[in-house]
Amino acid sequence: MAKSSNTTLPSADGEVDRLAERRVLWKVDLLLMPIMTISYGLQFYDKFVFSSAAVFGMLADLDLTTPVPGTNQVSTARYSTATAAFYWGYIIGVLPIALVLQRFPVAKALSFLIFLWGVIVMLTVTLSNFSGAVAQRFFLGLVESAVSPGFVLLSSMWYTKSELPLRLGVWYSATGLFTIFSGVINYAIGHAHGSLSPWKYMYLVAGSATILWSVLVLAILPDSPATSHRWFNEAERAILTRRMHGNLAGADVRILKKAQVWEALRDFKIWLMAAMGAAIYVCNGGVTAFGSLIIKSFGYSSLRAILLQTPGGATTCISIYIAGYLAGRYKNTRLTLLALSCLPVMVGAVILWRGSWHERGLALFGYYLIPIFGAPYVLLLAVASSNVAGGTKKACATGAIFIGYNVGNIIGPYLVDVKQAPLKYRTTWISTIVVMVFTIVSALLLRLILARENARRDKDALASPPTPTEGSSEKIHDVIGTRNKSFEGIMHVDRDLTDWEDRSFRYSL
Repeated sequence: MAKSSNTTLPSADGEVDRLAERRVLWKVDLLLMPIMTISYGLQFYDKFVFSSAAVFGMLADLDLTTPVPGTNQVSTARYSTATAAFYWGYIIGVLPIALVLQRFPVAKALSFLIFLWGVIVMLTVTLSNFSGAVAQRFFLGLVESAVSPGFVLLSSMWYTKSELPLRLGVWYSATGLFTIFSGVINYAIGHAHGSLSPWKYMYLVAGSATILWSVLVLAILPDSPATSHRWFNEAERAILTRRMHGNLAGADVRILKKAQVWEALRDFKIWLMAAMGAAIYVCNGGVTAFGSLIIKSFGYSSLRAILLQTPGGATTCISIYIAGYLAGRYKNTRLTLLALSCLPVMVGAVILWRGSWHERGLALFGYYLIPIFGAPYVLLLAVASSNVAGGTKKACATGAIFIGYNVGNIIGPYLVDVKQAPLKYRTTWISTIVVMVFTIVSALLLRLILARENARRDKDALASPPTPTEGSSEKIHDVIGTRNKSFEGIMHVDRDLTDWEDRSFRYSL
């Protein structure tokens, strides 16, 4: 990309020209948001394919159902186990990979792992039994465990605290966008007639698209602002430095610190956020893996059931965009919005539990409210990213939340039992209500804890004069006329203090 010669430089006193900063932020958005959104969407796509494949012969081909003795029904316990195997792999991989990503070039590592998961997706067509399906899902989860922590890390390196909620929402909204996209694509593939079963063509399309995309990610995505020479000139990188200077949630530090690991293990808010992540994603059992089967229970054909999942993607996107915008627009509203965004999910669960499925429009309306659980999850990621400082501690916190995410995804499928179809999957929707209530209470509790800690720090600051904080960064040198100095040295300012160590840190509510 050509380097502009007239880009506004930061002034000598460290004040950043706001017009120049907005231009740089716009360039960052144009560079990162499409890549992260599509990458995250492809990760969701292969999980959606698993749901679509279930109504196109995969259950029988891979022995994922077993007959229930003495009845004409079948048990989907094997299908639930194969679904859960993905998240077992994710749990095992997420924390080690989060720590690895902290130490190595993020973009290069992510592009390699995206390529690898594309290969695993394509190899699905070679499976012939239940054991193979479980193994494939496990290793797919192991590899894909890098994506969400990696994107949270990248986002916190490029965006300030106030900018994070909306940006996290943008790339996470790919779950909704690709629900729409995947439904249309899989509906078309479902009409295919060839030598393979339709569900195998679905996997071939998903895998090949992912492999091609990994090459583009490697070619385009920079590892950090310090290595973005191809896309940003020196003056623009200086603006990036000054934007993130003092943004304690955004340090790019690649040194693993055992003391920060120990601090993360002792931090109650990290455990609480991990539990909230698990609770929120219990809801996913009735949407992703079993979505097609549940809608088919309303009285629709297999093809129609796939197509009717697409509006749920729209409710996901809209709710995430609204929540992300409001959280960025209004200060200290994230946890309140998190609690409020759980209410539509509860309404949807009540409609599906107590409403009549003979009125299919009402049942679909209730079902389309369930995917709004994506909004509180995005807000949870924003809360965690803004309220945990220190490179290693942040990686641990991100890993803990995604472990919770996977625990919820493991529990969720087992709460969906096709034998309960005559009872409208009662256990599924009661469980959804319970976990949403838990999330609301936890969000309000966390807000109270953080507000009290902010008040305590404010009181301490008034009681004693400010003192220099050990390890805090020195003033960044003026870059005008310093082209002979190493820009990387400026970018890697030592601000690797945790939120416990830096008493000037204030928590975002």
